[in-house]
Amino acid sequence: MVSSFELAGHVVGIMVDRDLTEEYLEEIHKIILEKIALHGKINLFCEIQKGQQVPLKVLMKELKFKYENSKNLNKLAFISDTSWMRTLMGINDLVFPCEVRTFDSTNRLDAINWISH
Repeated sequence: MVSSFELAGHVVGIMVDRDLTEEYLEEIHKIILEKIALHGKINLFCEIQKGQQVPLKVLMKELKFKYENSKNLNKLAFISDTSWMRTLMGINDLVFPCEVRTFDSTNRLDAINWISH
């Protein structure tokens, strides 16, 4: 089961608390699509917790999903202690119309504050 929360109606949080498989990613996408259907545009907080593996194949599926749904995202706060993932997500800010900021886990409160406004 995916750990998710709402900070406000349009602000959705996802905590990736186990290795990211294709099945787990589908569960996450289902939650995001339900929130988009309910609120229209949303702000998304996504944290990859320390030690969780994210295979490149699964990450590519995530990028495709993000591209297909970017018109429904106002902001994306991405939290990870893995620098290459933060760099990759930060580069996406140049490609997708939603605003993307990356944070490490020590700056989680900054991410929550930013995504909430």
